[in-house]
Amino acid sequence: MISSYKKHTFRKQVLFYIYLILSVIILNRFFFLQIVENEKYKIKAGNNSLRKIIIYPPRGIIYDRKFIPLVDNKPLYEINIIPADMQNSFDYKLINTHLNVTKNKIDSLIAQSKNVAGGQFKPILLKRYINFNTKAILEEYKLDLKGLYFSELPARIYTTDCKLSHVLGYLRKIDQKKLISNDYYLNDIIGFSGVEKFYENKLRGIYGTNYFLVDRFGIIQGKYETDNDLSAIQGSNLNLTIDSRIQSFAENIFHNYKGSIIIMNPDNGEIISLISSPAYDLDSFVGPIPIDKWNELVHDENKPFTNRATQATYPPGSIFKLVLAAIALEKDIVSTNWEVECNGKYHFYDTIFRCWKTDGHGNVNLNDAIKKSCNIYFYNLMQKVDFDTWYSETKKFGFGELTGIDLPQENKGRVPNKEFMNQFYKELGGWSKGHLLNLSIGQGEVSVTPMQILQLVNLIATNGKTFIPHLNLNSDKQYFELDYNNNVWKILNIAMYEAVNGYEGTAYNASIKKKYGVVFGKTGTAQVCSNCSLEPHGWFTGYLKMNNSLKYSICIIVENGGKGSNVPSKMAKKIFEYIINLNNV
Repeated sequence: MISSYKKHTFRKQVLFYIYLILSVIILNRFFFLQIVENEKYKIKAGNNSLRKIIIYPPRGIIYDRKFIPLVDNKPLYEINIIPADMQNSFDYKLINTHLNVTKNKIDSLIAQSKNVAGGQFKPILLKRYINFNTKAILEEYKLDLKGLYFSELPARIYTTDCKLSHVLGYLRKIDQKKLISNDYYLNDIIGFSGVEKFYENKLRGIYGTNYFLVDRFGIIQGKYETDNDLSAIQGSNLNLTIDSRIQSFAENIFHNYKGSIIIMNPDNGEIISLISSPAYDLDSFVGPIPIDKWNELVHDENKPFTNRATQATYPPGSIFKLVLAAIALEKDIVSTNWEVECNGKYHFYDTIFRCWKTDGHGNVNLNDAIKKSCNIYFYNLMQKVDFDTWYSETKKFGFGELTGIDLPQENKGRVPNKEFMNQFYKELGGWSKGHLLNLSIGQGEVSVTPMQILQLVNLIATNGKTFIPHLNLNSDKQYFELDYNNNVWKILNIAMYEAVNGYEGTAYNASIKKKYGVVFGKTGTAQVCSNCSLEPHGWFTGYLKMNNSLKYSICIIVENGGKGSNVPSKMAKKIFEYIINLNNV
C-alpha cells in the first residue's frame, strides 16, 4: 500500500512539474510575442489589412519679381496596384482600354515585386499623370479592379506667356542610381534642370503618409488613423528676379534667332531676363513626354536643351578689346593719348593682319579705337602687354571661371595661357607673339559665355564693384569686385558712350533719345571659321542708365547674325525703349 501510494505521489509530482514547465514556456512565449516583438507582428498583421499610401507634396510655387506666378501646381493622379489585393476577376481589359497598359505589363511588374521583401503588400506604380475624368471612370468599376489605388500627384502648370525654359527647367523621374534612402521614393519626380534643379531641396516639400483599411477582398473600407499619419507639406515658394513683362517682350523679339539675351541690374546682380534660343516647350513635360518628342529634342542639332547664356561658349570678338584696354591702362602700359596709324593692315613678319575697315581708320587713340573698334590699334597694343600679365588680369574679370549664377551646369569658357598655347601649337614649335594678335580682338583660342561678358559690363557700369548674378530674389547678395583705378572705369565708360552716341561709333543702332536716359555699349563681330560661308556671330553688350539712375545691363549674341552693329544693336535699342516705357507708366 505504501509503495503504491508513493508511486502515485511521484506521478502527480512529475505531471505537476511537466505542467509547470509547459506553463512557463507558454507564458514566456506569450510575453515574447505580446511584449518583446509586439511591433513586429503588429506590422505583419497590418500588412494583411492596412495599406500605406504615400502622399506627394505640392512643389513650391515660382513667382517673378512682381509676385506674378510663373509656375503653379495642378492636381493629377497616379495609379498604383497592390498585388496582394488583386483578385482573379481583375479586369485587365478595362485597364488596357483606359490606361493603355497591357496584362503582360502588369504581370511583369508583379513578378518584379516578388523579389522584394513584402513586395506583394507594397504599391507598384502602374501609370502616372492620370486626369480626373479617367480616375472617375475607373473608380466606377472598383469592384472589378480590386488592388487599384489612386494617389494625387502635383504636376507643374505654366501660367504666363513667357517660355523661360532654361530658367525654370523641367521635372523628370528620378534616376535609380541617384535614389537616396528616406529622401526620395522609387518613381519620384525631381527637378532636372534650371531653378527646379538648383532649388530642388527648397521646392520639393515633405511627403505625407496615410493608412487605409482593406477587407479580405482587397476593397478599401476607409482611412485608418494611426500615430504614423503625416500630412504632406508643400515646398517653399521661390521668388525670381525675372520681370515677366521684359522677359516676354525680349522672347518675342528673339524668337526667330539662335543665341541668347541676358538683362541684369548691375547694381545688385539681379537677372531681369534670360533667354536662350532655341528653347523647348515646358508644357511638353507636364506628364510623360512622348518618346518621339523626347528623341526629337535630344537629337535636334540646334541643341534646345543647352542654355546658351551660361553653357555655350563663343569667341568674344571685339568686345574683348575692352579687357585689353583696361589692363593696359591699369598697368600704365599706354596713356589715352597714345596713337596708332590704321591703314587697314598690320604686318607681322610675313603675315598680314587686317582691320575690319579695309581702308583703315587713320590715326586713332584708345577712345577712338574702342569707339570705332579698330583692330590695328589693338594688334599694336597687344605687343606691348606681357602674355602672363594678360592671362592673369583677364582671369580677374571672371573669364575662364564660373560666374556663380544659381543655375546648374555652367561653363567656364577658356582663357589660354602659355602652357595651353604651347600644347595647342605643339606641332608648330609652340606659341609665338603672332598668336597673341588674334587674342587681342577676341578671336583665336579664347572662348567665353554671354554671362561672363555681361559680368565684364557690370564691372564697368559700377566702377569695379558689382554682384554675382542670381535668379533668387531673396538670396544673399555677394560682391564681385575688381580693384582697378577709378580712372580706368571712367575711360572705358566714355569710350562705350562714344561707341553708341558718337560719330562713327559702331554701336550707333542702340542709341535712344537722351531725354529718357543714356546707353553705353560695345559691339563684337566674331568669326566662326576662316574661308567658310557661315556668317560671324554678332554681339552687343552695354547698359542703359536712366534719368532716375536705374541701370539695366544687357548682353545679346546672335549666332551667325552678322555684324554686331546691326541685328544685336537694334534689338538692344528696342528692349531699352520698352524698359523706359515700363518705368514711365
